[in-house]
Amino acid sequence: MGSLAVSSMDSGFWLQKTGKLTAVLALLIMAFIIIEPVMARSYMYKAVREISKVQMLWQTRNWKEIDGSHFIVRYQPGDSNIAKLVLDVAEKSFAPVSGNFGYTPLNKTLLVIYPTKESLGRSFGWEADESAMGVYWAGVIRILSPNAWVEETDPTKVTRIFESEGPVAHELTHLMVDYKTGGNYTRWFTEGIAQYEEGKLTGYQMEHPNITVPEDMYSLSMMDTDFDSLADQNLAYFESLQAVRYLVHQYGEKNLKDILTDLGRGRTMGESFRGVLGITMEQFENNFKIWTVANQ
Repeated sequence: MGSLAVSSMDSGFWLQKTGKLTAVLALLIMAFIIIEPVMARSYMYKAVREISKVQMLWQTRNWKEIDGSHFIVRYQPGDSNIAKLVLDVAEKSFAPVSGNFGYTPLNKTLLVIYPTKESLGRSFGWEADESAMGVYWAGVIRILSPNAWVEETDPTKVTRIFESEGPVAHELTHLMVDYKTGGNYTRWFTEGIAQYEEGKLTGYQMEHPNITVPEDMYSLSMMDTDFDSLADQNLAYFESLQAVRYLVHQYGEKNLKDILTDLGRGRTMGESFRGVLGITMEQFENNFKIWTVANQ
């Protein structure tokens, strides 16, 4: 009985102590979220991103697979003829994109090839008429098979078209921005950087709308919150690109990279622009819009 009584007292003591420790830990976590909300969101995002990667690896575990130095490419049997091409282009893009950002992922990146627009759309719950050829999300690159959109059949021509017009470099840049910043970036910023890097690597340039006055353009705040629902998507993408082009033209690529590093430390876009460029976001927006109108 004595032994049991001591055991019961010990259990109660440890339960009480554990409860207090849990409460203290919860308070510390809440304090961290209140004091450092950007960093807290970044840590939570990183955890969600890793969970999502594991889920995608599991969902595609029965797909065919080919590995490279930096990528795992998974695909359906109907795309066996182009899997090696996709892997080669991804590996070819890796060194210049990684070098530009000064970042190399710790693990191989999963790249999933979808045979149709419908299957790519279903993986995100999109409508069947979505026109995207590639998507980066949560550590995984997903692309539409070249078999679904390259009309040539000659292997040399297919390779040339996929290298110059394919989505790999663009989506790989999104991945680098995501990891470099810990998910702490705005949509227009990553889209502008992805287009900028894609243009340097492949020479691809989108057709741009005619902008006669700065008022023809969306505000950056609108592009922060409503990018995908904006009526003129071509304008939204072009404006994102022009913002990054202006930043590099006026301040240099080093400052662009410094902003990404700053964001990775938990600072906001406004704080990073003020700290690195010495101007507010409002000043930057006004300046790049004037520059865009003058340099079409």
